[in-house]
Amino acid sequence: MTMISRLGFKPTKQHIFKSELLLTTNEITIVIPVKNNQKGIDLFLTEFFETHTFENFPKEIIIVDNNSEPKIELKKNDFPIPVQLLTCLKIGPASARNMGVNHSQTDWILFTDSDCIPTKSFLTGYLKVQNGSIGYAGNIEAYGSDIISKYYEQQEILIPPKVYEQPNQSRPDYLVTANCLVWRPAFYKVGGFNEKIRIAGGEDIDLGFKLLNIGQLSYAFDSVAKHNFGDGLRDFKERFIRYGRGNKIISQLYDLNLTPTTFKPIKRTPINFILAFMQYTWLTLGYKNPVELNDE
Repeated sequence: MTMISRLGFKPTKQHIFKSELLLTTNEITIVIPVKNNQKGIDLFLTEFFETHTFENFPKEIIIVDNNSEPKIELKKNDFPIPVQLLTCLKIGPASARNMGVNHSQTDWILFTDSDCIPTKSFLTGYLKVQNGSIGYAGNIEAYGSDIISKYYEQQEILIPPKVYEQPNQSRPDYLVTANCLVWRPAFYKVGGFNEKIRIAGGEDIDLGFKLLNIGQLSYAFDSVAKHNFGDGLRDFKERFIRYGRGNKIISQLYDLNLTPTTFKPIKRTPINFILAFMQYTWLTLGYKNPVELNDE
């Protein structure tokens, strides 16, 4: 989920939570929701165990299949750490992630997506920034080198914008579940992901806002995951229509005006101006044609 600039949410800070410090990667559970992306899961697991060694393993990896057709499979069963495959029938990544957390064995949950690829600093990057925050926003780089992938990275589409509450001290405006670490006691305190949001858009921003009401969020730029941005312009269009719908949901939940506006790309090349206009157009289309929250 993404926006071009900060969203204007002002946390209430009614109850200030501070987390326990994360000391080792073995205190982390990785949770990955997936729908119809067997190749993504296969690539994630392959890259993870090629780039990580025993001393940097998490406690476990939990993959939650959210109504894939055909069903997701684990191609091997001799992983050096527990790798669980669960099935969530309730529609939406919010529900799938909540199920993963409910089956976790640790108090630190690293959320990522099935189209993300870990690097060797994926977990260890979070160890360097521990300060009592209850959520940390990791870094996302593009996996591909095509024009659209470079645009995503240059625009920092999946990196939450900075908010300065004190001079020279920034925090993320929200969290993006492509790469973020959340303290489980705080996650439960705010009720986890909102399962009424059944699309992949807005549910992570909503979680970030709820966490900001009870504690602090911080950046962990040394934790890097790479994002496979997929099938060219078709994926680009579908993604920003979905993000526009997610933005509309957030605007309704928090009484914010998130109507898309035109903007200039960070790197001002002719193709980036075209992609920025397409992004604005499809965000607007999604924002004007929202999906309803589901009470089931």
